[in-house]
Amino acid sequence: MLRKIEFAGANQHSFEGAATALDRLAELPISAKHVQRLTERLGQERTAQRDEEVAQRKAGTWKPAHAQAPAVAVIHVDAGKVQLRAEDGRPGVRQPHWGDTKVACFQTYAAQTHRTDPRPQPPAAFLDPPRVLRLCQEIAQVRSDPATRPTAPAAPHRHGRRGSASGPVGLVRTAVATTGPVEDFAWMVAAEATRRGFYQAPLRALVGDGGNWIVPLGQQHFPGWVQVLDFVHLLTHLHAGAMAAWRGRYARAWALYEELLRAAWAGKVGQVQATLQQHLQRLGVPPEGAADDDPRRVVSLTLAYVTANAGRMDYPRYRREGLPVSSAAVESLVKQFNQRIKGTEKFWLRGGVEAVLQVRAAYLSQDDRAEAFHAHRPRGRAAGSHRFHAAA
Repeated sequence: MLRKIEFAGANQHSFEGAATALDRLAELPISAKHVQRLTERLGQERTAQRDEEVAQRKAGTWKPAHAQAPAVAVIHVDAGKVQLRAEDGRPGVRQPHWGDTKVACFQTYAAQTHRTDPRPQPPAAFLDPPRVLRLCQEIAQVRSDPATRPTAPAAPHRHGRRGSASGPVGLVRTAVATTGPVEDFAWMVAAEATRRGFYQAPLRALVGDGGNWIVPLGQQHFPGWVQVLDFVHLLTHLHAGAMAAWRGRYARAWALYEELLRAAWAGKVGQVQATLQQHLQRLGVPPEGAADDDPRRVVSLTLAYVTANAGRMDYPRYRREGLPVSSAAVESLVKQFNQRIKGTEKFWLRGGVEAVLQVRAAYLSQDDRAEAFHAHRPRGRAAGSHRFHAAA
């Protein structure tokens, strides 16, 4: 019964929805508050198990769960947002504020290498103005304060072929998530990578956007791994830089975007930098205190972004080796976490959301960890505010 309650508490949209589902489907009348207590208590036990694995990883005693290492092991990392409230113990929502979640997707792929670049031309979707604009708006919303809804100028519609980026075939996914600091998250990622045997894989990669916490994480825990900058995030920066470089002249701005995009897709980082530098010289160096939307500042920031991530932009090599060039896997995973923890009416205590994240991660992982936890869990452990006693 605890398994059913935990599953409902982690996978329904809310504890109220979980209680209703349990009543209708399992004929178990239970209050939403009781579902919450049980789910969070089991999540706390999962958290303690996770922390023990991290401790063993730090001590060098944590070992892979399976003897055979995967052929291609990729870790995708990203961050999300969750609404928190004051931890004063009283009921009700006080001092609501946004907090960060960190998510890692551990994905194995089928080995697939190519002598030449299997996709030398960028996907048609990246060259279709309406789709590119929508994509940039979506990324901007994720990066900005969730309370805001940024707008963007409408672009002239141009008909073009639809398409999407093809990539390697995914096999098994597992997930790690936390509201804790980056340093703690990094050790959790290292522990899960050890469990999955990722360090022994012949081909290993870390994929993420240009967040300033991702490169240090890779340098500390995954030295020697292939580092990949998510191409979609790069695309949004290139689009912003091109639109700013020719503000008010859309045809020239789009032509510049296409030039930058094709060069980046081909791995010609030096060409991208030179082109951006040329336009920055034309516009002039941004003065101190320049507005965020000042074209000089936007182009300067785009150039800085490319320069900072130049070593993570060898996309033809990644495609030849069968590696993903997008962090879509973790972005999809973040959305699946958000389906449970994010909503205009949801304001969490930090301990509660951390516990639910652990349960949710277990059920989003495509291995046996969700059920194995219950199979090895001692009977008669405390659950919620009461204790289920084992039968005599």
